[in-house]
Amino acid sequence: MKPTRLIYCFALLHLILSCSSNDDSNNNSDLFSNYVTQCNDGTTTITGGKAAYWDFANAKPIGLTQIPLIQNPGQQFIHSLQPLLGFTIPQGFTAFELTNPQTQTIGVDVFRNDNAVFFRWIPSSSVIGQQIPSQNFIANEINNLFAFYNFNGTPEVLCSEFKQQVFSTIPMEFNARLLRFNGRIAQVWIITTYAAGSTYITTSITTAPEAEYDAQVANTFLPINYQLYVDNNGGIVDNDMDGFDILRDPDDNDPNVP
Repeated sequence: MKPTRLIYCFALLHLILSCSSNDDSNNNSDLFSNYVTQCNDGTTTITGGKAAYWDFANAKPIGLTQIPLIQNPGQQFIHSLQPLLGFTIPQGFTAFELTNPQTQTIGVDVFRNDNAVFFRWIPSSSVIGQQIPSQNFIANEINNLFAFYNFNGTPEVLCSEFKQQVFSTIPMEFNARLLRFNGRIAQVWIITTYAAGSTYITTSITTAPEAEYDAQVANTFLPINYQLYVDNNGGIVDNDMDGFDILRDPDDNDPNVP
């Protein structure tokens, strides 16, 4: 399996570890009205959708009793170079394909048409021949986010996490922030994986006005994640139906592989 494919699988694994489901109701209302968690420092308490989505990003079970679905389905997005990166977006949103052959970047930006709500998912990007700390990438993404929303102040850091681990002999870093700025909430996380003297990067960003953020978690952000990697029974997607799910199949579009 190629390093980029392996890194892509790590990114999927990180997302689905926190997924659970035992009901297929399609009503997302009040999914997280009583949800409470503590940030990784063990002292800061957060509530509602932002708390659930923080735990989700940190691969912690969030106790869903139903699969979150898009309530007002709009267009279908499929990445031209990676069909596995495909999902339905809500009405009133537009998806923009991200592709950069030089950095092997595959991803997508999803904006609500007023630009007030934003979802970025880049499962695969790389810097060949260099090993760069995750802090560099998360700082760049946060600064770009602030610039887009014309914010020049100091954000309130609600939660922060940094951890290093070795996955099957391959070192990885996870770096995440939950921020409040300019009347909005943003969650940004980065996974950097170091293999063959290079850095492979996975990026996730979500933001919305604070008054809307919990609703966007339930109705936009989590439903998109579930479409990408979780089937209607709460299991891992097997696109080519060959018995090997997306995490174990070197080509999940070809039933003859493996």
